[in-house]
Amino acid sequence: MPHHKVLAAAVIAALTIAQSARAGEVIANVRAQLGSQSLQAGELRWTDGPLRSVLTASRIDGGSVRLRLNELSYDRALGSGFLTVGKKVMGWDVGYAFRPLDVVQREDRRALNPMALEGIPLLAWERFDADSATTIVWANPARGRASSASRQRDDEAIAVRHYRQRGSRDEYMVLRTSQRNGIEAGASFSQVAGDSLEVHASVLWQQKPARGGKALAGFTWTTESKLSIIGEAWTDRTAQPGQQRNHMLRASQYFDDVEIAADVLWQPQTGSRIGTVSASWKTGPWVLSASYRRFGGLAGRYAGDQALASIQRGF
Repeated sequence: MPHHKVLAAAVIAALTIAQSARAGEVIANVRAQLGSQSLQAGELRWTDGPLRSVLTASRIDGGSVRLRLNELSYDRALGSGFLTVGKKVMGWDVGYAFRPLDVVQREDRRALNPMALEGIPLLAWERFDADSATTIVWANPARGRASSASRQRDDEAIAVRHYRQRGSRDEYMVLRTSQRNGIEAGASFSQVAGDSLEVHASVLWQQKPARGGKALAGFTWTTESKLSIIGEAWTDRTAQPGQQRNHMLRASQYFDDVEIAADVLWQPQTGSRIGTVSASWKTGPWVLSASYRRFGGLAGRYAGDQALASIQRGF
């Protein structure tokens, strides 16, 4: 299907649903991207009371059109909390480039111009009050362990998260059990340390693989002039040797509707360096963006540089 038909189909779907779902809320956008990877995509978000859905259509590098139901969930009150049934995005940690406590929703957090996240099939119950919340999740019900070629996020698992706010500090604790990783337990916090400084850290222990575990420490510094700097360092003992230790530094500056950003990620053990510069301009329903990513050191032997430019329109 030609790319203009993909975009037109997304717009028509959005307008049709908007007319029929008078009590609900419909948000849609379409995007075209050129560069190292060409992309035409449409996204439709619909919320009507307890129902929520996200549908995407995409076409990459001239291939076939792919339709995906990213989310479809139903919420209702149950006891002293709320029950959720369906497919939903569920992120749990405080990091930016790396999130050890995302034991349910595992995603690449540094993708260039990422698409909408795909949720996890689940049955969940959540209870919350003014300063705490507890969530219990049965992810991928009755699936068991996914095949070795599948992602860990596709495994059946039981997971629990408890959140508490203590003044200027947010605290999280998680527990997960699955056939692939056994028991996983972790904790994290985010502390506002002043008017412009925030610090955060996470640690996760895993029963499988042997000696498995992940840890992260980082900070964000933001000024009144809209300059933001993020620094993070982490270790991931489930990664390949040489890729387990990582450092990331990112700086961004807003000039009215324009954001300019640059970041670098490096691995001390291999000397790999991945640098990215980007710019975006948002005005009304339009978003224009451009990104360039360069791979150096060992990473440069296995990956080529990437350059992307995109235009997005919301409805």
